[in-house]
Amino acid sequence: MKNHIKAYGLVPYLVKNDKIKILLCKSVTSKDKWGCLKGVKLKKENPYICAQRETFEECGIYFHTELFEEYFEQINYEKDIGIWTVNIENVEDYEEYFVNNSLKSNHLSWENSSVKFFNIDELPPLKKKQKNLILEIKDSLKSKIQFH
Repeated sequence: MKNHIKAYGLVPYLVKNDKIKILLCKSVTSKDKWGCLKGVKLKKENPYICAQRETFEECGIYFHTELFEEYFEQINYEKDIGIWTVNIENVEDYEEYFVNNSLKSNHLSWENSSVKFFNIDELPPLKKKQKNLILEIKDSLKSKIQFH
């Protein structure tokens, strides 16, 4: 029996003017579907380190694992996905990576055609295998921010 594939990553978010935005990516192979910054765990790699490494590879931003917040998981037939939320405002100088809510092209990995913040009430088309996960994150962030 082959090992089940596990992927880990982050959904960075920020709150501006009472609006919650989350950072999503569109891979070079996707026409219009967006998903989480994530990637496959190496054989003996810790899930936290995988999420940190993959997010750095995909957007060039280093997130300390101490900043990781709530954990979400989606079990799929071929690959399970584990995602932590993280408030990007806790990352020093994060604004330098973005222009008009989009990651500057010099920080894009070869894997992604775009990495961008979206208002959680106006999400783009989502990858089918991540849709429920992202909607769960959206609901959690809305209730968390609403009560702060």
